[in-house]
Amino acid sequence: MKNHLIRCTIFSRKIVYFLIQYEKGTPMKKNLKILLFIAVCAIAGSGLLYVKEYSQKQQINSEKDEKETLIFLTSKRETRHIFETIIEDFNESQDEIYVEHLEVPNPDQELQIRAVQGEFPDIVEFIGAKKDDLKKYVTGGYLQALDNFSATRCVNEHFLEKLEIHNGTYVLPLSVNYRGIFYNKKMLEEEGYQIPSTYSELIDTMQQIKKAGKLPIVFADKDSWTVHQGWDAIDMSSRGSQDDLFQKVLDGDALLYEDSIALDSTRRYLEIRKYSQKQTINTGYDEAVKTFANGESYMFLQGNWAYPLIKKINPDIDLLFMPFPAYHEGDEKVVVKIDASLGVSASCTHTEAVGKFLDYVFSKKMSEYYAEEAGAYSCIKSVDVADKYAKAFTDSIRNGDFDLEEFAYESDKSDTRDALFQNFFSSPQRNTEKSFLKEWNDLLILLKGD
Repeated sequence: MKNHLIRCTIFSRKIVYFLIQYEKGTPMKKNLKILLFIAVCAIAGSGLLYVKEYSQKQQINSEKDEKETLIFLTSKRETRHIFETIIEDFNESQDEIYVEHLEVPNPDQELQIRAVQGEFPDIVEFIGAKKDDLKKYVTGGYLQALDNFSATRCVNEHFLEKLEIHNGTYVLPLSVNYRGIFYNKKMLEEEGYQIPSTYSELIDTMQQIKKAGKLPIVFADKDSWTVHQGWDAIDMSSRGSQDDLFQKVLDGDALLYEDSIALDSTRRYLEIRKYSQKQTINTGYDEAVKTFANGESYMFLQGNWAYPLIKKINPDIDLLFMPFPAYHEGDEKVVVKIDASLGVSASCTHTEAVGKFLDYVFSKKMSEYYAEEAGAYSCIKSVDVADKYAKAFTDSIRNGDFDLEEFAYESDKSDTRDALFQNFFSSPQRNTEKSFLKEWNDLLILLKGD
């Protein structure tokens, strides 16, 4: 900081000296005087601003030094701003603990590196119920059991049971997610289009919108992870949980390319893509969300995790989020997956402090805030958030009329699967539904042997 101020001072003095000398030797134009004076003020101001920022950083570092510091690695970019608020509120609520928010571009990779280096974060956010990933961290001694934490008693038991590893609780789920179609309700109604309740009505509505020269639905194929999510939305709406199917495929008791629902799901996924933008492979997730949020498309096939970003871009949008329509009205099935969950490092030396932070996060007030901001269904007993935009999902979950999906790939394997989906749906003319599913079936068996 000292060097920065010295440089600013020297430069300012040079300009002042130049002003004096220039004025002595020649008549100076008024505008030039003013410009040079502004430059001096700007430089001086930047020095003062730097001092202020430096002081603020020093104050924060001082606070951290005086408190027990916990490192919290968040993983889901769509909800990082929500955790940021929760962390700030917690830090301001007491004088003994400071939670440092760690956000990185690739959290999965970051966590693996830190595990190897012996710098595992005190608290970790995991996305989904990737049991294979979690088991590795539990078996490797990186995560501690949370059975005796008071926050654990805040979570609905039927969600905890699905996440048990070695008969213990190692992560606490905050919310579940679900897949379906976002509709711009206001646009559809104002322009006289029918909000689909069956698959045939969906195709009919899309045909009318396309005929009017507008974009019915947008896809985000550039980010490969989004492609399989769309297929899941269709397949789960017809099948329910996919756990049984994939387990049978892995055990050699079933073939994906002979499964009638999988074949039909692939066919319908290809059919609705006729009503999307051209070259979907060039559209990324953020761009697709923006296209839908700004009213440039009427529909978006995705999961409820897109809700925060849609609302951030367009807070006034009138949304409706529904399961992918079945052939007959009311036959759609609701399937949910564990979304965000928190784990604690086995090497954490601030167990009591972690317990206090978890109690804060899983409290009724903070859990309600998280659920409302994320547009998610909470796993917390005390929370009953009525998501009007996704009533078809939340009513089913509240009534217990849903399937909880457990099957999940490990991170590296899911990347391989996603690439397969991306390649097929960006150039389906090279393949058929059956050839695609056979390739996926073979990939499942191959990945199993890793």
